[in-house]
Amino acid sequence: MTGRVSTLLAIDLLAGALAAAAPSPADPPAPTGGLAKAFREADAVFTATVGTVKPLGQTNSIPAGVFGEVTFKDAKAVRGTVPAVKAFGYGYREKAKQNLDLEAAGPVLVAVKWKGVVAVVPATEANLELAEKSVPAEKK
Repeated sequence: MTGRVSTLLAIDLLAGALAAAAPSPADPPAPTGGLAKAFREADAVFTATVGTVKPLGQTNSIPAGVFGEVTFKDAKAVRGTVPAVKAFGYGYREKAKQNLDLEAAGPVLVAVKWKGVVAVVPATEANLELAEKSVPAEKK
């Protein structure tokens, strides 16, 4: 009998702990993933069109690290202010250009940190919504 009581007590305590740890419906979960992290850590997020992409070089490692400069036209701030920089630096590992679509035609959503680009993605409604949801609490 005491074994049953202790088992029921343990199950009850576990259920209470799980219910307390579950997020409330009033607080939606923060977006996760590489793009959400890029938006969250960016100094500024803006929409623009890709101007010129100027590859400057690559490393001799496997996979190669590619780096260069990119300019943007018609920048409009979504969050923060658009930096007064003529060209932003970019870098990525070859075949790993996640969230860095430098060949995009049309409007793009750009996240920059200091003078470097951390994300360039098409300016779709989903990406704009993700950028708005990814604002850290201290920047709201």
